[in-house]
Amino acid sequence: MYLGSMDHSPSEQLGEPDDWHTTVLLLSEAGQHFDAAKDVALRLGCRDGLLRKWSKNPRYRRNGEFGAALMDVLPGQSVFVRVISAQARTISQSYPHMINQLGLSGLVESFLKNEKPYLKFGPFKRVKAEAELILVYFDVLERQALPLIFICHFVLRMHQKLMPIIKKLRPEIDWVDWQLMPNMFPGGVGGRMASLFHAVMSGAARQGLVAGNMRLMTFDDARDDPGSSFADNIAGWLSEKLGQGAEGFALPIIGDSFDWEIWT
Repeated sequence: MYLGSMDHSPSEQLGEPDDWHTTVLLLSEAGQHFDAAKDVALRLGCRDGLLRKWSKNPRYRRNGEFGAALMDVLPGQSVFVRVISAQARTISQSYPHMINQLGLSGLVESFLKNEKPYLKFGPFKRVKAEAELILVYFDVLERQALPLIFICHFVLRMHQKLMPIIKKLRPEIDWVDWQLMPNMFPGGVGGRMASLFHAVMSGAARQGLVAGNMRLMTFDDARDDPGSSFADNIAGWLSEKLGQGAEGFALPIIGDSFDWEIWT
């Protein structure tokens, strides 16, 4: 099983068409990305070994120290960092393609509520007590639903792309479960975004989209989740690089550890 942490910059909601949205996924087989987060924090002078939220503008962000500390630590850790960035308009334009690849065609309809556009997803099958099967639907604001589908599509593609890399290291493996710990979505653990994310992820193996189960867990208190804080800092750092012009920015070559997709 691989453990995964995830966060986003600036958020999981679309704003202006030109706004960039970045999602960072961290994966390791034995939680090494938690150790890497602590190592980076200590290098940056965080004596408690905890990174601060990027949006709080910590000293290491102001001083431009985070990137160097990250690249010093990553080569010594068995951690996969997977990143995707796209503008809001690209996410919207890619929506039909992503829905089709996620196997959700025919399970989505749009409607207006209080003069705001929504997307209704479903039906999804849910098993209740005594094996009772019920059908559930999720109504999500369009500006939240579109980036959520973008995130689901990204996560499942990364599982598909990592399998060949893992098999090189462990040829006997043809099935890998993930324990994914995303940062809390707007609306909380029981909110519509989190519920839809869980529905898509939990059905991915059954649909043949990934070779492994996608298990989910969310911390109630972000301070207990150093992995998502690490992802938050990487997302914020790379978002700033995009704002400065990604053309002039090159990451050091560190093998399979780090991959950044930029959709345009």
